[in-house]
Amino acid sequence: MDEKKLEIMKMVVDGEKSISWAAAKLKRSEKTIRRYRKELLANPNADLVHKNRGREPANKTDHELIWHLYCTRYYGLNITYFCEKLEENECIKISEGLVRLIFKEHDEFSVKAWHRTKNELRKRLRELKKLTKQQKEVLVQLEAEPYVRTTHPIQPRSKYFGEELQMDASIHLWFGTKKCALHTAIDDATGLIVGAWFDYQETRNGYYQITKQFLTKYGLPLLIKTDKRTVFEYKKKNDKDMAEDTMTQYQHVCQTLGIELQCSSSPQFKPRVERSYGTLQGRLPFELKEAGVTTIEEANAFLKKYIQKFNEQFAIRKGIKSVWVKVTKDQIDSALVTIAKRTVDCGNGIRLNNKYYGTFDSYGNQIFIKPKTKVSVITMMNGAVYAMHDDKLLAMDIIPERQKISDMMDFDMEKPSVRKKYIPPYDSIWRITNSNLFRKKTLIF
Repeated sequence: MDEKKLEIMKMVVDGEKSISWAAAKLKRSEKTIRRYRKELLANPNADLVHKNRGREPANKTDHELIWHLYCTRYYGLNITYFCEKLEENECIKISEGLVRLIFKEHDEFSVKAWHRTKNELRKRLRELKKLTKQQKEVLVQLEAEPYVRTTHPIQPRSKYFGEELQMDASIHLWFGTKKCALHTAIDDATGLIVGAWFDYQETRNGYYQITKQFLTKYGLPLLIKTDKRTVFEYKKKNDKDMAEDTMTQYQHVCQTLGIELQCSSSPQFKPRVERSYGTLQGRLPFELKEAGVTTIEEANAFLKKYIQKFNEQFAIRKGIKSVWVKVTKDQIDSALVTIAKRTVDCGNGIRLNNKYYGTFDSYGNQIFIKPKTKVSVITMMNGAVYAMHDDKLLAMDIIPERQKISDMMDFDMEKPSVRKKYIPPYDSIWRITNSNLFRKKTLIF
């Protein structure tokens, strides 16, 4: 190329060819051709080679450094998230395209790679006669990976913020060595996560916690969509009469607060929350590991900060009107309760969660109920427990197995004074239906 360039430029200098002809031949601008001619006129022995040839650019990205960081600290992250972390933690700003090129140089693929990219890598590795240990592992992984192609139609978002919530839980290895369930509630219109909570399994308590979060911060939504877990819907087996279905605790909460609850076993019924787990599973485990989280209590505390950061990055809030209805703290506490039937035993005790409870009035005096009497036990989210008997609400307290202070021996120890016990007022919103909790559903046509 250099010899050809010198030949053409000498013809231009000698006046045999024009500048425009040389520009077309060398695929350079006419301004560059004039510069070349000027250099040759000043120095006939000039080689017309750029002065930076052979030098490394000052802003060149070290490919081996990027690959080393990925293998040692950020392994398993998708390319987009990896680039974000490099800029945030290492102060290295790099494009996603360059990271893909580095992955290709090392015969590696992203966890979110397209099927076409995996096919190209598989084909290239098969053609190699000698593979390294890493290349063999990648090829085995590609060969064993099944081809799953699913397409789902795009669904329009809701018009208003708070019009529709979608709730679900994902059991995954979020932190530590044991899998646990992340319960989330996401708004369909904005993609905003309005509640998140970790629990050991997918439980009613987990859904109660996220419900309390969005009720406290935002208020009442119009509609909640969930799957058909027995937390939300219970239908007797081989029973065709829908009117015989038992109302669940969560259905009772929604009916009490005036929230419509819809359930379906299809993932397409609640696509927003299903898709959000793809993003969360790719990012949250690394964030929890980086923060040193090892217990579920630490994970729930970390979620409060992380969800705010997540919403700032992914949620769409601009220009969307809100239809949330504000509720008071007392209304939330009174609605999010668990109601169960119990029978008073011969010792005037009520057994709940492997503990014996006694019943007390508001002055702290124990009230004795006739044995074998059935009562409704109401457990609130703050841990307070109450018993409903004959339209009267009584406080419940644990009966200890052993006295803390002996009346005969501990003369120098001060006895605790009997404190009054708080009992919710008669017009609590759940009291209207608690005596008939397991009633049949009212069908609306």
